[in-house]
Amino acid sequence: MAFVIVANLDDLDEGETLFVEGLKEPICLVRLDGEDVRAVHNTCTHQQQPLHEGTVQDDDTLVCASHNSRFNLETGESVGIPEVPTLPVYACKVEGDAILVDIDQQLNDAPIPHHPYH
Repeated sequence: MAFVIVANLDDLDEGETLFVEGLKEPICLVRLDGEDVRAVHNTCTHQQQPLHEGTVQDDDTLVCASHNSRFNLETGESVGIPEVPTLPVYACKVEGDAILVDIDQQLNDAPIPHHPYH
């Protein structure tokens, strides 16, 4: 697969998340500043809760709404307690007003989490 358009920048305010369906895995988009958008797997590696319901922190981490697992949005690594497995991070770019993701271009070697709720 190649990069595909999954949303527009207007769909996602800075510091917000957006759930993306229709790819082979559920994706959570996170817009940091301007055109800095990250794409991570939408399933928390702690207890498989949806990450798009979480909150974006000032240090570019995403906190799961269910149990406060925290993830670095660049590396997918767990930050703080509870320490949980790394979250898959996917290639994401902005072209014009379009946000594109390549689901086959995972930027780390994290295993795909089991996602019973998606």
